[in-house]
Amino acid sequence: MNRKGMTLIELLVALTISGILVAGVYRTFVSQQHTYTVQEQVVDMQQNVRLAINRMTRELRMAGYGRMDAAFFGADGVHGIYKHVVNPGGDGKSVTVVGGYQAPTTLSANALAGSNTIQVSDATPLDIGSKQYISVNGLESHRIKKITGNQIELFSNLTTDHLAGEPVFLIMAITYSIGAFEGKSALLRDDNLGLGPQPVAENIESLRFRYVMNTGETLDVVPAVRFDDIRMIEVNIVARTDRTDPELAKVGDGFRRRTLTSNIQLRNLLFL
Repeated sequence: MNRKGMTLIELLVALTISGILVAGVYRTFVSQQHTYTVQEQVVDMQQNVRLAINRMTRELRMAGYGRMDAAFFGADGVHGIYKHVVNPGGDGKSVTVVGGYQAPTTLSANALAGSNTIQVSDATPLDIGSKQYISVNGLESHRIKKITGNQIELFSNLTTDHLAGEPVFLIMAITYSIGAFEGKSALLRDDNLGLGPQPVAENIESLRFRYVMNTGETLDVVPAVRFDDIRMIEVNIVARTDRTDPELAKVGDGFRRRTLTSNIQLRNLLFL
């Protein structure tokens, strides 16, 4: 009776071929997994930096909303610090802008020019201690002296008549800067209402502001006497991935980076 079987040599050949195939499949899997991980980090980084600069753009663009003049800022400035709509940091890595950014309430009664009191539907969102500044319908801005119920007493008189239902905006001084947060470099935002700088985006490696003046020139450092001449802010922001790419680590520090530049027109200041 003729019986056929597999010789040892045939078995070894089969195992060798199988090993080569498995190794090839594994290498392909590892390569695809690495590509997926890298792309996922790049996408997260791009979304991170775009969300950050979009928010920054919206708020910087609104700087000066509310018709704030020299009388509004006074000798001491908003919060006793900020005396202009745009207040560049001396290091080029921060900027503070002042404007009406929220409309948490409305007038509940007509308010006439010459009066220093207004009645609102709900004064609770405006009752935030000593840092109280408002704009009535975006037409004029004042500092709050006292809140009694829903009646607001101002330090200065209204300059125009206002009708019930008009919005009352909360004026804030918003600071954007770069700094450390939980061990990572981050874009920080501070509304100067007491909470301190809060993170907008992590893994922001660099932040630079440049300023376009009403004369058309661009300055990295703006003298204090020319703060009111700023008409556009150029923002340059560099973000990096959260983790390193082993392939890039062979020739550098391993981080992938993206640079984004945005020119933000201060539309409330363009015609000054």
